[in-house]
Amino acid sequence: MNPEYQHYKNAAWFDAAKADRAFPAVNNLGEWRIAVKEIHGWPEYEAQPLHSLDNLASQVGVKKIYYKDESQRFGRGMGSFKALGAPYAVFCILADAVEKATGQRPTSDDLRSGKFRSITERVTVTVATDGNQGRGLAYAAKHFGCRCVVYIHEHVSPGRKEAMEALGAIVIRIQGEYEASVGRSRGDAKNNGWHFVSSTSWDNYASGSPRDVMNAYMVLVDEALNQLPDPKAVTHIFVQGGVGSIAAAIFLRFHQSLGGSNPRMIMVEPNEADCLYQSAFNKAPTPSAGSLHTIMAGLACREVSPAAWAILDWISSDFVTIPDSWAEHAMRVLAAGNGDTPVVCGETAAGGTAVVLKSKEIPALRESLGLDENSQVLLFGLEGATDPSIYERIVGRPASEIFESSVN
Repeated sequence: MNPEYQHYKNAAWFDAAKADRAFPAVNNLGEWRIAVKEIHGWPEYEAQPLHSLDNLASQVGVKKIYYKDESQRFGRGMGSFKALGAPYAVFCILADAVEKATGQRPTSDDLRSGKFRSITERVTVTVATDGNQGRGLAYAAKHFGCRCVVYIHEHVSPGRKEAMEALGAIVIRIQGEYEASVGRSRGDAKNNGWHFVSSTSWDNYASGSPRDVMNAYMVLVDEALNQLPDPKAVTHIFVQGGVGSIAAAIFLRFHQSLGGSNPRMIMVEPNEADCLYQSAFNKAPTPSAGSLHTIMAGLACREVSPAAWAILDWISSDFVTIPDSWAEHAMRVLAAGNGDTPVVCGETAAGGTAVVLKSKEIPALRESLGLDENSQVLLFGLEGATDPSIYERIVGRPASEIFESSVN
């Protein structure tokens, strides 16, 4: 094996026993259309682009590369798929609070207008974050009118902390890793009567915010399905790792929509934060033994989400881990464009592109993933320059310059 990366193929992909274990989580995510309809009605909603990177496809020797670009979701200052999940969960929390107090179910416009501010301002939402989920939560609290407390671990960049504070959140930095910040956020929520908002579920999405967050993520999947010339022609889908929530949402929605035509569904993680790979390899949820030190900051998670893992263990075909250098190279290639639309891709979002690029250089990787001249690849670029200073240091140009070149 190449010492730079790890690859594990799930030999029990779509195993019937795994399907049975995943069923409760899958069943609890059946009402996603309600979330999609609600978010489509928000004034800031706009479908995000799907780029066809034809020159890049030719360079790496595949038929097509499609790139779902989340770099400007709800504005460049947000620029992440997590602008969908946390805001929708906060909307649901506040709508429930207003309905309980008044007997009237408010609309999102009612909440934005401040009509029920006397109720919503007494509600506090909280989360542990590497930056993006907290930014989405702070954004929602500002727009819908509640309080927000965000916990970050010691490796979250100052730029990401400041972005959340600029939206009005109280940001508390603790010593330790991401899981330590999760424990503190959950504990303080329980002690203070706050609402803990996370995509991690311990009850198969049976209740609460994790289900709402997951259902909101279906917005971007639904967009991609509508934008692809032929979704059934896609042979490979690459999604970033973390605790596994967004990948579970994407893979599940594709599986349900394609009617039995299942592409390879490939997880990509940093070498130093490989809890999904380790869980697949060991055939049970297994914490990463890595340092969690990676530029792919949003993926620096020690443990999987139990509910997401039930889905991914059933539906993911491959698990790949990569070094940071691969992600950095992919960011620069996407920014350059080289005849394709230049793309602003953040560190956390670069893994899928990185693996496809390296498959051209590493025949064993290409063969193990089944990539060839007939492959049609779908990449989910799930964040933009969420820390502009880090992005510019890696790419060598500011994100604003890339954005401008992409529209000229």
